Amino acid sequence: MLERGARFCKYCGSQVAAEAPAPSSHMSARVVVILRDGSEGGVYPVADGQTDVGGREGDIVLSEDPYLSPRHARITRTGDTFALQDLGSVNGIYLRIRRPTPLSDADMILVGQQVLRFEVTSEVERQVGPASQHGVMVFGTPEAPRTARLSQYTTEGLIRDVYYLHREETIMGREQADIVFSDDPFLSRRHAAIVSQAGGYVVSDLGSSNGTFVRCRGGHSLASGDQFRVGRHLFRFDLTAGGAGTP
Repeated sequence: MLERGARFCKYCGSQVAAEAPAPSSHMSARVVVILRDGSEGGVYPVADGQTDVGGREGDIVLSEDPYLSPRHARITRTGDTFALQDLGSVNGIYLRIRRPTPLSDADMILVGQQVLRFEVTSEVERQVGPASQHGVMVFGTPEAPRTARLSQYTTEGLIRDVYYLHREETIMGREQADIVFSDDPFLSRRHAAIVSQAGGYVVSDLGSSNGTFVRCRGGHSLASGDQFRVGRHLFRFDLTAGGAGTP
C-alpha cells in the first residue's frame, strides 16, 4: 500500500502518477431587471473581475435613467464571491431586506416611493420639557418621548414631513398604519415596521408586495436572490452552478 502523498513506490522505485484534482464548480452569475409588474426585463451577465453599472459609463449602461450617476455601482467577483459597491453615486444603492435589519443614525429607507432618513435624536432634543411663558405653562398636545425620527425626502432635495418615533413599534403603510402614505400606490396597507429593541431600532418588512429597502453603506456581499435598486431600476442577482440550470 502506498503512503499518502508519496511520489515513488518504496518497493520498486517507480514514479507514482499524481492524483487528478477534483473538478471545480464554476459559478455563473447574472443580474435581471425586475419590471413594475414583477416580470423580468433585461438580463445581464456578471463577468469575472468587475461589472460596472451606470447612466453613461460601464458594462451595463442605462442611459434613460436620470437618477443614475455616470458610473454608479460595481459588482466585484473574487472566485465565487460577489460584492456590491457604490461608486460615490448621488442616489446610492438600496438593498431589499430579507430579515429584520438594525438601523444606524442617518440610514436611508425606501418604502414604495417614500425616501425616509432615519435619525437618532440628540441628547438636547430628548431633554426638552414643558415650556412656560411669564410663569404660565404653555397649553398644547402632551409631550411624548423622542428618541428617533423619520424625515421624508422629496425630489426637490428638501425635507417635507418629519415623523417622531415614540412607540415600541411604528407601522408604515398605505392604510391601517401609524405613518400613512395614502397616495402611494406602491405601498402595501401595512408595509414595514420600525421596532425599538435594546436601546436601538430595527426595520422589518411586513410581507409587502414591493419590499423594504435600506441604502447600502460600504460594500455588500451578494447572495443569490438578492434584490437591489439603483435609480429607477430594480435588479435581482442570480447565481447558478456550472453556468446552467435554474437560479
